[in-house]
Amino acid sequence: MKPLRIFIFFLAVLLLLLLVSFLFPKQGIGVGGDLRLSFMSLSELIHEDTTATLADIDHLLTASSVTDDPEAFEAHVIPANADRLKQEVHRIQFAETNASLLYPFFRNLDQIASGRKRSGRILHFGDSQIENDRMTALIRYRMQRNFGGTGSGLVQAIPLYSGSLSYQQEESGAWLRYTYFGKRDSTINHKSYGIMGAFASVPIPEDDAWPILSYHFNTSRRSGQVQRIRVFMHSYVDGASVAFQVNNEFSDTLRGFPDGFSVADFSHFEELREVRISFNLPEGGRIYGISFESEGGVQVDNIAMRGGSGLIFTSMSRLSQQAMLNQLSPGLILLQYGGNVVPYMSSTYYRRAFKRQLLFFKEVCPGIPVIVIGPSDMAVREDGHFISYPGLEGIRDALRDAARESGFGFWDLYEAMGGHNSMASFVHTDPPLASTDYVHFTNLGVNLVAEMFYNALMLEYEEFEIQKANR
Repeated sequence: MKPLRIFIFFLAVLLLLLLVSFLFPKQGIGVGGDLRLSFMSLSELIHEDTTATLADIDHLLTASSVTDDPEAFEAHVIPANADRLKQEVHRIQFAETNASLLYPFFRNLDQIASGRKRSGRILHFGDSQIENDRMTALIRYRMQRNFGGTGSGLVQAIPLYSGSLSYQQEESGAWLRYTYFGKRDSTINHKSYGIMGAFASVPIPEDDAWPILSYHFNTSRRSGQVQRIRVFMHSYVDGASVAFQVNNEFSDTLRGFPDGFSVADFSHFEELREVRISFNLPEGGRIYGISFESEGGVQVDNIAMRGGSGLIFTSMSRLSQQAMLNQLSPGLILLQYGGNVVPYMSSTYYRRAFKRQLLFFKEVCPGIPVIVIGPSDMAVREDGHFISYPGLEGIRDALRDAARESGFGFWDLYEAMGGHNSMASFVHTDPPLASTDYVHFTNLGVNLVAEMFYNALMLEYEEFEIQKANR
């Protein structure tokens, strides 16, 4: 194409954008439910952002402490007070007829603490807000410190992200990872992804070279202290083998795994610093997850699904999910979703769709309590300021109503952090509690909200203990 034609094309596109920005309503266009389309105004397209004057910048730089004083920052943003947020426990909400929902889980904790029961488990599902063990890590640490246990729990064989503080990982062989959430690979003609919504494809051994997963554990951390390793897998034929080499010494080979789902269960009671797991699956197979555990105490699994809305469980193979859940035997399930659907989905539709997921868990894990953790505040830029997404409270309400109607609990993260426009207050603390995307927490912020949830859970436990003592 000639340069003149290219210039004319781009000029036409620019003129079209200017025309759309001039004609598009400032308040946006509603397209059903809570969804609203908006477009940059003409002034935003052709003028520089002058909302931050030099005086404003000086004011921001001087407001360098977490405070309750409205004068310490811009009038419309009061920095969050982390200490106060931790002290003011925001209660878990229950349906009026189901205030004792968590009692079976609390009885399990008492039995673990007294030695009458060996172990318990919490499955923590969520979207990118919990990715890479965010939020889960602190909940796990608190639970294991108070009720015993070590290890990081379930992890992907081929991780979705790098940087685990519990271990370093290496692979040998042509491993591949597939997820049911996000963009799915159209070449996969089954829906057996396990409860983590993902699997690693095990390479077929070549000659005597078995594909290997190697781990070097950070034993200075509680989550890096491992006594038991469980591999949840699926072989395509009978006769699979899995070998474990610990601390550069041969330990054991588990043989004779059948065609279909199985679990390779390996225990090692001395300090486990390094482990090499070698796989001889003659025609290949799938690994749904690997769990690094202790023999007793509490395990807390981080099952993050980037970009997920929490609506995939009823779409995946029930058989592979049920098989894993039967082996894991969770005592409590946490579902933390909603943020990814705020700008796009009708709250009415989301309530119905999410309720179907809750009923799925009620069927596959009968009697096991579920707590739905609502979305955090999220902010969008409007007229030079960041304000809460218009549809956020509708999505929060949809999750709350779905949880109550299903007989489960709901913890309102949005209200716990301060409600409307609170994300801006998290961004403007010093040090910041949220990133400048006004969606995700910083490490300090995610630890704060994890502590807030843990305090809410333990308040229910303390009241359970008081009631038990007064019987």
